[in-house]
Amino acid sequence: MLSRLLLHPVLLIIGVIFGLFLLYETSVRFFAYTGDAYVNSDIVVLASEIEGPVSKLAVQNNQSVAADQLLFEIERTPYALKVQETEAALSTARANLDLAQDEVGAAKAAVTSAQAVLTNAQDQLVRVKTLEKEGYSPEATLDVSTRDVATAGANVSAAEAQLAVSVRRVTVAQAAIESAAAAVAKARYDLSKTVVNAPDAGRVAPFVTRVGDYLRPGSEVMAIVTDKRRRVVANVSERHLARIKVGQTALLTLGSDPWALHWGRVSGIAGGVARSPNNPQVIPYVEPTTDWVRLPRRFPIEVTLDAWPEGLVLFNGADARVLIWF
Repeated sequence: MLSRLLLHPVLLIIGVIFGLFLLYETSVRFFAYTGDAYVNSDIVVLASEIEGPVSKLAVQNNQSVAADQLLFEIERTPYALKVQETEAALSTARANLDLAQDEVGAAKAAVTSAQAVLTNAQDQLVRVKTLEKEGYSPEATLDVSTRDVATAGANVSAAEAQLAVSVRRVTVAQAAIESAAAAVAKARYDLSKTVVNAPDAGRVAPFVTRVGDYLRPGSEVMAIVTDKRRRVVANVSERHLARIKVGQTALLTLGSDPWALHWGRVSGIAGGVARSPNNPQVIPYVEPTTDWVRLPRRFPIEVTLDAWPEGLVLFNGADARVLIWF
């Protein structure tokens, strides 16, 4: 009798566990629930594109900022001097081009003059040859005229060579102008990067940079948490993926607004996750273990609220709970 009494509670417990298991396995055909979800929005990380000390911080932690509002400045003096230096080099290059073009003009005039002298010497040689045949010109005069033609021809060749050199100098001067103009553009660009403004409206996340800190290209200074693409990212077990579709209805609760239900829609389904945290973080990695229990792989599902609660401040990273209806 005692053994039967002890057996009934065991069977009852086993039956209850089995019934709950069947109920859970049936429920996954109709909805997916996860408490591993969080609020998210677009975050813009501001980093220095140039190097130098921070000369001004115009915002504070958690301050609301408007688009194009000044955030911080980097010491601009060396970059302003670089602009002056490159602009002076550009002026010099342009002056060199003018000089080279003047040399081309002078060389062309020298070629014209040398060709005129050659033509005159050739005409004189023809006349001397005619007179020499008729016996009116001595042979020495013919030799002088022949020499004059040769000399004039050499002068034409020299003038043409000088013209070619002058033309090449113009080409070199034009290339120098292009290089100097590029240097000016780069210097002006670097100068413009000494002032960093907010790319979008939002709130300044807490930062540690202070006036005087020396920045290098790529140094992250602060981040702006924007209100763009407000969404809840829910890490859902892989067993639900075959039935989740974009546009499905979702019921949410936000950690920053407890006991209030919000409706939303599935707006994005991750195409994949990284299998290891050591992989490049181009695709998301979701930790598959909790303590010693290994969980199924979970994939980020984006849920967009139908209407963000009026007056509710966006807290990026706050917890949420999501129930998705299939």
